[in-house]
Amino acid sequence: MATLGPTMEKPEDLEQAVLAGVGWFRLPCGYRQRPHVENARTARAAAQAAGQSVHLLLDLPSSRPRTGTMPELNVKPGDPIVFWDAESSADAPTLSGHTLVPLPGLLELLPQISPGHRMWFCDGRLNFVVDRVTEGLVFTHLQAGTIPLKSSNSLFLPDSASGFTAITPPDRALLEAFAAAGVVPDWVALSLIAGPEDVIESRATLQEVFGCKVQVMAKFETVAAVERAAAIIAVADGAMVARGDLGLAVGYANLPAVQDELVAAVRAAGKPVVVATQIMESFAATGIPQRAELSDLSLIARQRADVIMLGKETVFSPRPLECIRLAREVLTRETRRFEQASHGTQRPL
Repeated sequence: MATLGPTMEKPEDLEQAVLAGVGWFRLPCGYRQRPHVENARTARAAAQAAGQSVHLLLDLPSSRPRTGTMPELNVKPGDPIVFWDAESSADAPTLSGHTLVPLPGLLELLPQISPGHRMWFCDGRLNFVVDRVTEGLVFTHLQAGTIPLKSSNSLFLPDSASGFTAITPPDRALLEAFAAAGVVPDWVALSLIAGPEDVIESRATLQEVFGCKVQVMAKFETVAAVERAAAIIAVADGAMVARGDLGLAVGYANLPAVQDELVAAVRAAGKPVVVATQIMESFAATGIPQRAELSDLSLIARQRADVIMLGKETVFSPRPLECIRLAREVLTRETRRFEQASHGTQRPL
């Protein structure tokens, strides 16, 4: 599964991606400014030109806040940052000695944020700690992280029991735009769900908007979802092990076991399962595959996941097609090797 984005949106690139092994295209709907309907049309046209079919998946972001429109911000540990709700006021507050970051939707979460709580962005690679909350503003400092904070970076609150809405009003407006354009996705992925109720309610919304069945993919990203995995898998059409937020939620040391258990459970239910996040990001950036990346691909093949999802590897990358080709080569080799081993036909080294 390749994610559509700035470095892979042109028709010729998408056609080459299909020929290189892409069977799914993901549209990251949390990036509201992107032309998702047009990109969906382009992806299907590219697949048709390549003589193949693809699955089109809309990945909805849930009601979790994302940073608003802002210049790229380089932050150092200890730097004071103030988050404010850009939806509550057209003008940013005036503060000296602090950098202001817009975070639309923050006001709804304020009752659940307290001093000492952590605010994580970019899969935990930016870790802010709350110093105080006052007058609708959250005063923080960066505890750890060196990458820039950018527009549309999503927030994760590891210390807060935050409830999220699977399909928000902006999500519904986007779905209705797809329906009006006559573009029906094959799949819709739901972020940060907590239980089967989220899947059932979202399925009803999709039926209402499109007038036909659209398959629902449950994303496992929270402890609550893992605890109710069996019930969620029973009502969903497929599942995604979304390791970015899931690793933050369950703890990195627990993530391998949780991934293994979830993949096995979804496969046992006879439904497709996707493993996602940070599979080949080092190779995407440098062109040199890390041994850990190759081992990760091998593990995913051994677990018999149906799909891997490439995110930044195809969205913000100088070599999206190379990532696709290498992933396909390793997965094909490793899948064949494990199948031969299971049948006792594997050749010795």
